[in-house]
Amino acid sequence: MFKKEIGSSDKLKDRKLGDEWRDWDGETDSREKEINEDFTTFFILAAAISIVLIALFSVGWYMVKPRIDQFHPSASTLIQWSFLGFTVLFFMFVVIESIAVIKFRKSFLPYKLTEKFLFFLLPKTVWLGKKFGISRDRVGNSFIKTHNFMTKISAKKLHPGRLLVLLPRCLKKETRSHILNRLNGIAYKIHTVGGGEEARKAIRQCDPSFILAFACERDLMSGLKDVAEKIPVIAIPNKRPEGPCKNTHVLLEELEEVLEFIDDRKK
Repeated sequence: MFKKEIGSSDKLKDRKLGDEWRDWDGETDSREKEINEDFTTFFILAAAISIVLIALFSVGWYMVKPRIDQFHPSASTLIQWSFLGFTVLFFMFVVIESIAVIKFRKSFLPYKLTEKFLFFLLPKTVWLGKKFGISRDRVGNSFIKTHNFMTKISAKKLHPGRLLVLLPRCLKKETRSHILNRLNGIAYKIHTVGGGEEARKAIRQCDPSFILAFACERDLMSGLKDVAEKIPVIAIPNKRPEGPCKNTHVLLEELEEVLEFIDDRKK
């Protein structure tokens, strides 16, 4: 006798897919089930995007420079030197900021400006990552690590007293129970949400000062973009051994790191 293989259509029927997974065909690359991408993936892609943007601006300048020369040679020289000066200062600042963040865990940029810069780069890094065979979930995983790191650096400005915890409905019962037990007495509110709209509704109702969100990379990227500039968020991506939206779990070590961070903030 032969075992009946479970096809893609069967996998699609055994779960309720979230909005970000409507295009899922039922197949999951083995590398996507337990994603643990290093933060350097996003960092390298972001650096490459910055170089590409400067290169594109240089090409654009090369194309319009002859016309500006005809209009006013002095203006052309001024613009060219201004661009070179900006480029040099930009790279100097990036190097200094990188050293400060990595070595001293400090940033010269205000929290909101850091958020705007990260989310400016995110869609571009996802696009570039696809060109090199890096899925958006892997780029997202790396981005979330980077975002969490930068959020923790801004700890002096964070107040986790009204902690809202957002859980996905797809968590395994054992994982959910462990999280609820660990957060008992720590979280101000805990909500299980089925997608971005439910998460936004919970945030409006609770008016939290700090958010801890568990979800897949796609939901987390979307949610972070919506609220992270207004309310600090630390995000923990789930693992999907059976594909999206079913029996997911999280690395409990990451939860313990966040709880340690919150405990340090209360001292």
